[in-house]
Amino acid sequence: MLEDQVAYLLQRYLGNYVIGLNKEALNISVWQGDVELTNMQLKPEALNALKLPVKVKAGFLGSVKLKVPWSRLGQDPVLVYLDRIFLLAEPATSVEGCSEDAIQEAKKSRVREMETKLLERMHQLKPEMNKSWLGSLISTIIGNLKLSISNIHIRYEDLESNPGHPFAAGLTLEKLSAVTVDDSGKETFVTGGALDRIQKSVELDRLALYLDSDISPWHIKEPWEDLLPAEWVQVFRFGTKDGRPADHPTEEHSYILQPVTGDAKYMKLRQNESSNSDEPLQKAAVSLENVTLCLSKDGYRDILKLADNFTAFNQRLKYAHYRPSFTLKSDPRSWWKYAYKAVSDQMKKASGKLSWEQVLKYTRLRKKYISLYASLLKSDVNRPVVDDNKEIEELDRELDIELILQWRMLAHKFLEQSIEAEDYLKKQKAKQSWWSFGWGSQSFKDETESLHFSEEEWQQLNKIIGYKEDEDGQSLMIDEKPDILQTVLEIHMKHNASKLLDGAHTCLADLSCEGLDCSIKLYPETKVFGVKLGSYQLSSPNGLLAQSATTADSLVGVFCYKPFDANVDWSMVAKASPCYVTYLKDSLDEIAKFFESNTAVSHTIALETATAVQVLLCLYIFFSSIEESFL
Repeated sequence: MLEDQVAYLLQRYLGNYVIGLNKEALNISVWQGDVELTNMQLKPEALNALKLPVKVKAGFLGSVKLKVPWSRLGQDPVLVYLDRIFLLAEPATSVEGCSEDAIQEAKKSRVREMETKLLERMHQLKPEMNKSWLGSLISTIIGNLKLSISNIHIRYEDLESNPGHPFAAGLTLEKLSAVTVDDSGKETFVTGGALDRIQKSVELDRLALYLDSDISPWHIKEPWEDLLPAEWVQVFRFGTKDGRPADHPTEEHSYILQPVTGDAKYMKLRQNESSNSDEPLQKAAVSLENVTLCLSKDGYRDILKLADNFTAFNQRLKYAHYRPSFTLKSDPRSWWKYAYKAVSDQMKKASGKLSWEQVLKYTRLRKKYISLYASLLKSDVNRPVVDDNKEIEELDRELDIELILQWRMLAHKFLEQSIEAEDYLKKQKAKQSWWSFGWGSQSFKDETESLHFSEEEWQQLNKIIGYKEDEDGQSLMIDEKPDILQTVLEIHMKHNASKLLDGAHTCLADLSCEGLDCSIKLYPETKVFGVKLGSYQLSSPNGLLAQSATTADSLVGVFCYKPFDANVDWSMVAKASPCYVTYLKDSLDEIAKFFESNTAVSHTIALETATAVQVLLCLYIFFSSIEESFL
């Protein structure tokens, strides 16, 4: 039984990413204690979880090793090794006027992924989950998992966001390892009640991010799947040349994040074990030695273009249910109507009001959609998501993604309550005498009959799941205490350097920081971001621009989004120690010129960039005023 569970988990998680995973062979390997999968191709949809308009052009997983110590299960950790994860991605934002089906398919895929995640989260919140013997054993195995990942290279090549200037962004990682530790940081094996407080130690070796501008895209004459394992290594280490894997470096990466090494500690509590609002359900503390960030002007241009391209795609996807199925040339009137509906929808959402006709329309659609979806779910309880029904697909074309998810989750909740009620009625029915059963049998309806709800049932359903209907439409509420601390992330950097580059090596500005601490605290709605800086120094080729006068707590800031102790949208508190500022006009002009937006960038991106530059200038003036007050 347990080997089936292990094989199921491998099939579930690896099956989403690799091609040709044989379930029967996997079961045999798991039972033998050692699973080794080698030289596998990655699926085109392997990056769908990122919710970005990208697809896998080529992907390779060199080795997956799983060692299960069946003879000492529950005493020794399960070992997992992943090696040589190579992935080449490209944009998937190209949508022509006649490819309305492609837009709907992308929308359908996103709804499926988000619905699956919502269902997983809903089941994880149930306190009765994982209380069985098998569930406890699986929790012990996962809680003591020993993980090692090595030789990762993920590369994204983009030829369409900035025409004429192709660029590539990539992530490389030499090694990552994670083990279970005790309070003193020593490797351990936890069982029983200790599993309520799992702690992991993570070692990070040479993590890096690069952004190369004006590149020559990688090109292989033969199909990628025909490459030998050694050739995959060559391509992702040296690149390509003349349609073949190169045998020496063909390009030098422009690193946004230069290779960094560090360690991290992770702790997780079960949700029903944490009653203290000051203790998070999960906490991660990351410690890094030397962190160097670099941004070139060409790289900044490419980032803006990429953001603009992704924003435009998301806008098209957002209004896909209005998009006509004809080409622009064949039916321009339909496209004018499409533009009018999209703009009108934006204006109505901004005003927060709906007409009575729209309220009536969505009310009827809501009842029809939820009744139909709940019936489809009930017809096959083993299928958590229904996305192959023609009637549902037609309804989805008229709805946006948020509304679809809200109504589907309502259907799941109602079905769950309906099944529980039917189980109770069956138990009561079994207790009745034979004559009572005979007379009362006609009152019970066929289980396969479609679900239809009365107004009282709708009100009861809304009350059960915390659903409220407001002027904007529908929103799904989760009954959680607002002051429960869910996640804490702390990052400590011993030394940090941030540089603006004009070209390959010319540095326009260099911000050097010592003792930089960042923290993020996540509550159900409230988000708190904190920063504390020991000392800093901002320099340029023309001289020193700013320098802190103290070596500790030179800058302390806390930003809070939707604070639960104040009736405001956000709050910010900042405290700055004295600093020395030198006004160098040429240097400041060069920095401002660096952030000037290209005219081809969308108005939204340009405004956001201009706002960020204005904030930087305000901070500079703020520090200048502090210096004058102390002179």
